[in-house]
Amino acid sequence: MAQIKRIKMVIAYDGTNYLGWQATKMGFSVEESLKAVLEKILQHPVSIEAASRTDAGVHAIGQVAAFTTSKPALDLQQLQISLNRLLQGTIAIRRIEEAEESFHPTIHAKAKEYHYYLCLGKAQLPQNRLYSWHIPYLLDREAMERAAAHLLGKHDFSSFANVKKNESYQDPTREVLRIGFTDLIDGRLRIEIKGDCFLYKMVRNMVGTLVYVGRGKIQPEEIPEMIRSKNRKAAGVTAPACGLFLFGVYYGRKKTISPTLI
Repeated sequence: MAQIKRIKMVIAYDGTNYLGWQATKMGFSVEESLKAVLEKILQHPVSIEAASRTDAGVHAIGQVAAFTTSKPALDLQQLQISLNRLLQGTIAIRRIEEAEESFHPTIHAKAKEYHYYLCLGKAQLPQNRLYSWHIPYLLDREAMERAAAHLLGKHDFSSFANVKKNESYQDPTREVLRIGFTDLIDGRLRIEIKGDCFLYKMVRNMVGTLVYVGRGKIQPEEIPEMIRSKNRKAAGVTAPACGLFLFGVYYGRKKTISPTLI
């Protein structure tokens, strides 16, 4: 009898031309593309679970996914090489390893970290246009940091959640563990948000709200009442998908990837 193996992968992808992670009848998805290549190599049907169902246009450098196989004499190093050859560059398997049979990338995740990229100033380098949000204005960083402090902790984040068709949350309470700001070259700014898990478009809505604070459209002191209102219209705009990256997923105290920055 063939031994069942649970395989865990750490995946990076350019989400520009994909309709998100999850397979859909509307067009190409990361899941669908990876599944097709895996099944071609393994020669049996594969079901893939992932830590995050990233939206259309959202990127990843630390997505975590897993599948089960009974393929005998499976060489994981060669499987990684074969996958990366066939995935044609927009998806890359950064790491692949055997996991416990019970491992589930969503259920066992303790926290997720997203990075959002802004280009500030009058002009954005064309090379960055698919990977950041161009804000041609000076932003008040001190005000943004004060506003971010109000978002930390455990709250009902309904004001930062978009409605998703045929889905609702039994409990919209989430915990934001950290919000950081890092200046990069070429006038770019990275906003780093780590939490236990997130509501639909919550990170992009938090970023949009922080940008509005930076522009003076929202005052930092308005954030607590914004949270209490549980009203999506009270918060800022939804930031574009192109600037968002799933940076990493945490299981226990360790992250699934080294803190590699782009």
